[in-house]
Amino acid sequence: MNAVPALLAAALAFAPVAVAAEENAPGTAGAPPTVAVVGQANEEVKPDVATISLSIEVEKPTAAEASNENARRAEAVIAALSAAGVAAKDIATVGLTLYPVWNNQSQPRSVTAYRAVNRLAARAQPIEKIGALIAQAVQNGAEYKGVGFDVSDREAREDALRTKAVENAARRAELYARGASMKLGPLQAIRADAAQPLFRPLMETARAVGAPGASIPPPIEPGLITLTETVSASWALTPP
Repeated sequence: MNAVPALLAAALAFAPVAVAAEENAPGTAGAPPTVAVVGQANEEVKPDVATISLSIEVEKPTAAEASNENARRAEAVIAALSAAGVAAKDIATVGLTLYPVWNNQSQPRSVTAYRAVNRLAARAQPIEKIGALIAQAVQNGAEYKGVGFDVSDREAREDALRTKAVENAARRAELYARGASMKLGPLQAIRADAAQPLFRPLMETARAVGAPGASIPPPIEPGLITLTETVSASWALTPP
C-alpha cells in the first residue's frame, strides 16, 4: 500500500522539470519572433542566342539501310550548318535511335521496316540568321522541331538580379516589421529558388518549314524573355 504514495511523490517531483524544459524549447512562445518573406527581381531582355532542334528520320526495309541513309543525311545537315558558320562545338547529337517498325495487323506480328532517328541541336548567333540555318538544314534532309532563345551574358545578368532579389526581400521584411511595431533584427537564413529554363519551343512551325518547295528562310522573331531570380529569407524581430 505504501508503493502508490511513493510513485505519486516521484511523479510530482519530476513535473516542474518537464514544464520548465517545455517553456525553454526552441519554437515556443519564449523564442524571439521572426519574419519570413520572398524577394523577387525580374528583367526583360532581348535574346541574342538561339538553339534550334532538328531531327533526321529515315525508314528503310533493313536496319543497315536505315542506319546508313540516316548517317548520310546527318552528315549533309552538319556540313550545311558548318558552312553557314555554326562552330563544331555548337553542334551536338542529343538523341540517336534505331528500332523496328512492327505490323500489328498480322499474326504473328512481323517487322515491316526499320526506323533510324538522329536528333541534333545547333546553337548560333546572331538571331537574324537562324531562319536561314533552319531552311538549309531542312533542304539537306532534316526536320525542324523547335527553337529556344537565351542571352550570352545570362550569368552576369542573373548575378545582378540575385542581389536585387535579396534587397527586395529586405524591403518587404522591413515593412512587415514596421507594421508589427518591431525592428528588423539579424538575418536568419536565405534560400535561393531554382531558376526556370528559357527554352521556348515553336513546334507549330515544323510542318510549314519542312513543306516541299519552302525555299524562303522563315522569319524568326524572338521577342523578349524574362529573367527571374527569387529568394526566401527570414530575419529576427526585436522590440523597438
